[in-house]
Amino acid sequence: MMNNMLSVGVSQDTINYAQEQADLRSISAFRDEWVPYEYLPLPEWLVYIDMGIIISLIVIALFFVLKRKPAKWLNWMAIITFVVLGVIRGGCICPMGLTTNIVMGVFLPFMVSLAGLILFVFPLLAALIGGRVFCTSGCPLGAFQHILPTRKKPYKVPAKINRYIKIAPIIVLSLTIYFGLKGTLYIGCELDPYKPIFFTGKAWFEQGLMAILGNPMEPKILLGFGLVGWIYLIVALVIGYWVERPFCRLLCPYSSVLGLFSIVAWKRRSIDESSCNYCQLCAKNCPTQAITIDKKQGLQKVSNYDCVQCNKCSDRCKTNAL
Repeated sequence: MMNNMLSVGVSQDTINYAQEQADLRSISAFRDEWVPYEYLPLPEWLVYIDMGIIISLIVIALFFVLKRKPAKWLNWMAIITFVVLGVIRGGCICPMGLTTNIVMGVFLPFMVSLAGLILFVFPLLAALIGGRVFCTSGCPLGAFQHILPTRKKPYKVPAKINRYIKIAPIIVLSLTIYFGLKGTLYIGCELDPYKPIFFTGKAWFEQGLMAILGNPMEPKILLGFGLVGWIYLIVALVIGYWVERPFCRLLCPYSSVLGLFSIVAWKRRSIDESSCNYCQLCAKNCPTQAITIDKKQGLQKVSNYDCVQCNKCSDRCKTNAL
């Protein structure tokens, strides 16, 4: 058609103008027909489903701990926690971030919902009964660290240094309170190194779900966060390969609160001195170095502040002393 127009003496400018008008008409038609997509907030019932899942995980794990079930059952609880709360829900359903909301609620009560308050308090109530069960079953960060592969003989931090590093989560908790009162920063969430895994996993899950439902998203590899976030994750994974549960022991502000509640727990983990033969198998397999066994000093001690109730020590003990 354009060649015919040129043959009868129509200028190129006229052709360009006609094309521009056609494009404008197409744009106008698209604009008139376009319906904006509405991003609605999460329905309230979904929040309560999340709350129910976390509470159920904690209650079941608490039962396994009190009944001294094999550690493999806690391993399965950690896997379920990671898949459901870490991948499907993006790792954001966690009382660690709610710590900041609770602090903000001192001046801004609307920042704390009823569901949020329950999610923050319930793991603490469970800790008063049987210790830090939440750190293995219920917390996506703790669960992910629990199932991560480590060296056959993970590095044990020297006792003197280990006493000092316990101050780190308290410092982070203090910063959480400070920034929470200022309402400027979710320090615990900012320090979370596992967000790229959780957010990317959630994106892939949603992409697959939409494809199954017949409304596929744009087919491409989805990755959450930038280069710095992934480098931070790699560093955390490398450290976690050598030293178990680095985030729980160094950076989690909620862990120090749980630890304080666990100290006065109704069913604290302890060692029967008459049954213990000082083999140290429990101490060697404790991921948080919560157990101290010293035959020379006659020392048999469990730090319930540090214990994450994984039942690995009970599995290893051959004299049923724990």
